[in-house]
Order: sequence, then structure tokens, then C-alpha cells
Amino acid sequence: MYFSCNVSFSSLPVFLPTILDQMGFSSVNAQGLSAPPYFLAFLVVLLSTWIADRTSQRGFTILLLSLLGAAGYIMLAVSSSTGVRYAGVYLAATGIFPSIGNILPWVMNNQGSDTRRGTGIAMINVVGQCGPLLGTRLYLTSEQPYYTKGMWVYAAFMLFNGALTLSLRFLLVWENKKLDEKFDSVESQKPDMASGGEDNAGPRFRYIL
Repeated sequence: MYFSCNVSFSSLPVFLPTILDQMGFSSVNAQGLSAPPYFLAFLVVLLSTWIADRTSQRGFTILLLSLLGAAGYIMLAVSSSTGVRYAGVYLAATGIFPSIGNILPWVMNNQGSDTRRGTGIAMINVVGQCGPLLGTRLYLTSEQPYYTKGMWVYAAFMLFNGALTLSLRFLLVWENKKLDEKFDSVESQKPDMASGGEDNAGPRFRYIL
């Protein structure tokens, strides 16, 4: 999931001024117009992570954001209208950046010990940071001004990210049912029962969905 998001994410900060320049804006205006999508994405990062924390529904949050990001890239791929394409930039930014902001804490939420959390964040970064190796090589000069192939690839990776998110959530629901069968539900347990340990399978440990 982190790899998929980084494929789509890595190109946006690097090439957004170029994309806007190809829409017909001057270089100065293209630089200025690249800032508002990032500011909106910043606000959505704060809002989406807060909602996911409050509801313990990290998976559905990431799924919705992935669909937003994919919709933005599809708009950029199929339209030649400057207004539609610029709106697509907003959707792409507000889908990708908050997705990453929710994927990383989802890893942390679902580890039962400090050792597992440290290992998990190392593993996700090793895999995820390979995404830019692909993502930054899909806007070819020969495909100006619309970079259609690159836009479709990024949209596909965001849809793939949504599919992975849904699959992981189903897996975690299944794992939680197994833990409920083994230890009874958390609600039925006594408050002084031990929490989860190294094996992520303590009486009160449940995966965040």
C-alpha cells in the first residue's frame, strides 16, 4: 500500500509546476497555483487522521482517499480542459497525501509491542520508498502536454491501493474474530486481564480496522 501511494505521490511535487505550465499558465503562475492543492491536502490529512482515530476505521478512510486520488488522476488523463484538469490536481493531492498519513499509523496501531512497531516501520519504509523509483519516471517529454499514460498508471496504483486496503481490512476482521473465539470479546473480559504481548495475541489485543 505504501509503495502504491508513493508511486503516485512521488511525481506530484516534482512535476506539478510542469503540468500546470503545460496547461497554459506562465512559470510564475504555475508555481503559485501548485500551492493551494497542497494546503487542501494538509487540511485533509489532519481531518482524516482525526476521524480515523476517533472511529477506529482506518481502512475505510484510506479506501475513500484512494478513490479520491484515483478520480483526480483519471480527470487528468481523460480531459483536455484546464479547469477540469486543475480540479483533478486537487483530488489527486487530497487523496494521496492523506492516504500516506493514514497508512503509517495503521502499521503502528496494529503492532502489539515496541519491538514490532520498530520492525514494522522499518519494513514499510524499505518497501514503500522504492515507489518513487518508478513514479518519477512516468512523465515523458514525448507525452507532453497531457502525460496520459503516466496519469493512467498513477490512477491504477491508487485503485490498487484501495483494493489492498479493503483486502487487509477483511483479513484483520477475520483475525479479530479468531482472537474473540480464543479469548472471548474484549467487552466480556475483566479490566485487569493482561494486554497483548510480543505475539500480537494477548487477551485484550485487537487489530484496528
